[in-house]
Amino acid sequence: IEHRGDLPTEYKDKLDGWIYGCDICQDVCPWNKKFSKKTDDNSFAIRPEIKNKTISDWKKLSEDEYKKLFKNSAVKRTKYSGIMRNIKLNS
Repeated sequence: IEHRGDLPTEYKDKLDGWIYGCDICQDVCPWNKKFSKKTDDNSFAIRPEIKNKTISDWKKLSEDEYKKLFKNSAVKRTKYSGIMRNIKLNS
Protein backbone atom coordinates (compact mmCIF):
# COMPACT_ATOMS: atom_id res chain seq x y z
CA ILE A 1 0.00 0.00 0.00
CA GLU A 2 2.66 2.47 1.03
CA HIS A 3 5.47 1.30 -1.27
CA ARG A 4 6.27 3.77 -4.04
CA GLY A 5 7.87 2.79 -7.31
CA ASP A 6 8.70 -0.68 -8.58
CA LEU A 7 8.48 -3.64 -6.25
CA PRO A 8 11.74 -5.40 -5.44
CA THR A 9 12.14 -8.51 -7.60
CA GLU A 10 11.70 -10.92 -4.68
CA TYR A 11 8.13 -9.66 -4.08
CA LYS A 12 6.86 -9.57 -7.64
CA ASP A 13 5.38 -13.09 -7.60
CA LYS A 14 3.95 -12.87 -4.09
CA LEU A 15 0.85 -10.73 -4.61
CA ASP A 16 -1.36 -13.82 -5.09
CA GLY A 17 -3.99 -11.90 -7.04
CA TRP A 18 -4.16 -8.98 -4.58
CA ILE A 19 -4.06 -5.45 -5.95
CA TYR A 20 -4.46 -3.77 -2.55
CA GLY A 21 -3.52 -5.19 0.82
CA CYS A 22 -5.93 -4.09 3.52
CA ASP A 23 -8.28 -7.06 3.27
CA ILE A 24 -5.51 -9.52 4.05
CA CYS A 25 -4.56 -7.37 7.05
CA GLN A 26 -8.13 -7.62 8.28
CA ASP A 27 -8.11 -11.40 7.82
CA VAL A 28 -4.96 -11.99 9.86
CA CYS A 29 -5.38 -9.33 12.58
CA PRO A 30 -5.64 -11.06 16.00
CA TRP A 31 -8.01 -8.34 17.24
CA ASN A 32 -10.37 -8.93 14.34
CA LYS A 33 -10.32 -12.68 14.92
CA LYS A 34 -11.19 -12.22 18.59
CA PHE A 35 -13.69 -9.35 18.46
CA SER A 36 -15.15 -9.23 14.96
CA LYS A 37 -18.90 -9.26 14.40
CA LYS A 38 -20.88 -9.47 11.18
CA THR A 39 -22.83 -6.36 10.32
CA ASP A 40 -25.91 -5.60 8.27
CA ASP A 41 -24.68 -2.05 7.69
CA ASN A 42 -24.55 -1.73 3.89
CA SER A 43 -21.88 0.97 4.06
CA PHE A 44 -19.42 -1.87 4.79
CA ALA A 45 -20.53 -4.00 1.83
CA ILE A 46 -18.34 -4.26 -1.25
CA ARG A 47 -19.70 -2.06 -4.01
CA PRO A 48 -20.87 -3.92 -7.15
CA GLU A 49 -18.81 -1.65 -9.42
CA ILE A 50 -15.72 -2.99 -7.65
CA LYS A 51 -16.78 -6.58 -6.99
CA ASN A 52 -17.84 -7.28 -10.57
CA LYS A 53 -14.62 -6.08 -12.24
CA THR A 54 -12.56 -8.67 -14.08
CA ILE A 55 -8.77 -8.48 -14.31
CA SER A 56 -9.30 -7.21 -17.86
CA ASP A 57 -11.50 -4.40 -16.48
CA TRP A 58 -8.89 -3.53 -13.85
CA LYS A 59 -6.15 -3.37 -16.50
CA LYS A 60 -8.20 -0.71 -18.34
CA LEU A 61 -8.74 1.40 -15.21
CA SER A 62 -8.22 5.06 -16.08
CA GLU A 63 -6.98 7.60 -13.58
CA ASP A 64 -10.34 9.41 -13.70
CA GLU A 65 -12.23 6.17 -13.00
CA TYR A 66 -9.78 5.38 -10.18
CA LYS A 67 -10.47 8.77 -8.57
CA LYS A 68 -14.23 8.32 -8.89
CA LEU A 69 -14.26 4.68 -7.76
CA PHE A 70 -12.13 5.28 -4.68
CA LYS A 71 -13.26 8.77 -3.67
CA ASN A 72 -13.12 9.05 0.15
CA SER A 73 -11.43 5.65 0.35
CA ALA A 74 -8.16 4.52 1.94
CA VAL A 75 -7.35 2.87 -1.40
CA LYS A 76 -6.27 6.29 -2.62
CA ARG A 77 -3.25 5.98 -0.29
CA THR A 78 -1.65 3.64 -2.82
CA LYS A 79 -2.04 6.21 -5.61
CA TYR A 80 -3.09 5.40 -9.17
CA SER A 81 0.45 4.42 -10.12
CA GLY A 82 0.67 1.94 -7.22
CA ILE A 83 -2.64 0.26 -7.94
CA MET A 84 -1.76 -0.02 -11.64
CA ARG A 85 1.65 -1.50 -10.76
CA ASN A 86 -0.08 -4.17 -8.66
CA ILE A 87 -2.71 -4.85 -11.33
CA LYS A 88 0.00 -5.36 -13.97
CA LEU A 89 1.99 -7.66 -11.68
CA ASN A 90 -1.11 -9.85 -11.25
CA SER A 91 -1.86 -10.30 -14.93
